[in-house]
Amino acid sequence: MSTRLAVIICTWNRAETLRITLDSLRSQQLAPGRGVEFIVMDNNSSDGTRAVVEAAQADWPVGRLHYLFEGRQGKQFALNTGIAHARSLGCELLSFTDDDILFPPDWCEHTIRLFDDAGIELVGGKTLLDWPASGAPKWFHRDMAAILAGVDLGDERRAPPSPEYAPAGSNMAARAALFDRVGGFSEAHFRHMDFEFGQRCMRRGVGVAYEPDWIVRAPVDEQLLSKRYFRRWSLKAGISPWQDMQPGVRHLAWVPLWLYRRTLQDVLAWAVAPLRGEPPADRFLRELRIWRAWGTMLSRWISRLRPAAYPAWVKARSQKRNNVY
Repeated sequence: MSTRLAVIICTWNRAETLRITLDSLRSQQLAPGRGVEFIVMDNNSSDGTRAVVEAAQADWPVGRLHYLFEGRQGKQFALNTGIAHARSLGCELLSFTDDDILFPPDWCEHTIRLFDDAGIELVGGKTLLDWPASGAPKWFHRDMAAILAGVDLGDERRAPPSPEYAPAGSNMAARAALFDRVGGFSEAHFRHMDFEFGQRCMRRGVGVAYEPDWIVRAPVDEQLLSKRYFRRWSLKAGISPWQDMQPGVRHLAWVPLWLYRRTLQDVLAWAVAPLRGEPPADRFLRELRIWRAWGTMLSRWISRLRPAAYPAWVKARSQKRNNVY
């Protein structure tokens, strides 16, 4: 009986980057007895996404390429619809990636071989950044890589990883049966749905691994290389409702006391950084931590004081406009 892998790609109004991603997947090489289904989940796009997929389907060289439309706006809905379709096709392994990723020719085969270890149920790999000719800005710090979808936790395999680990959605795979055990992606989360899923798995004792040799690449879009984009991303990354309050941690107005203290320290250190000759990248990294803390504080207050308005507030601030925050 052959092993069947599904590659689920969620996309929204990024027809041109999707075209490049699909071209990258054309060169996949699989061992005999492997089957693969590529599933493009169109999350309510209004551009030429469907036409791009249909053009690729005409001469798709490996496995099958599927197009599905999910009209509910939100990646979490597209993910769960893609999972259901993949399972209806009999896929035992499900991999997840994005519409702006490039793949080595052995990525699908490598994905399948990761699960030769019977104890592994959920896997995350590396996503390395490909910079444009202009290179990284002077204010960029390596710890900002996640803002551009970069993931690199080093070259050591971790199984299990640290308790706070969760595979990132650009390079993640799971056994299909895992979703029976822990459920799908949270449809209440318009942000951090992959992190929430990974953390839920860790709490349930799922076999999770970080695999440093399982690598994809993310070309960096120059329009994202602005401080405004990084600030807005960081503020939205901090969104966390009051229900996420950690047990055993002291809070004031639904915000951890330690977050107030750290933010005050960061503000003071940020203000004096030029006097101390701190490198621009270090100072901006500290500023982004302040923006993220503000996102947490603001979302905690709104979710508690205006609960009826909170879901719409989060949804409005979680979607990109023209692919830029």
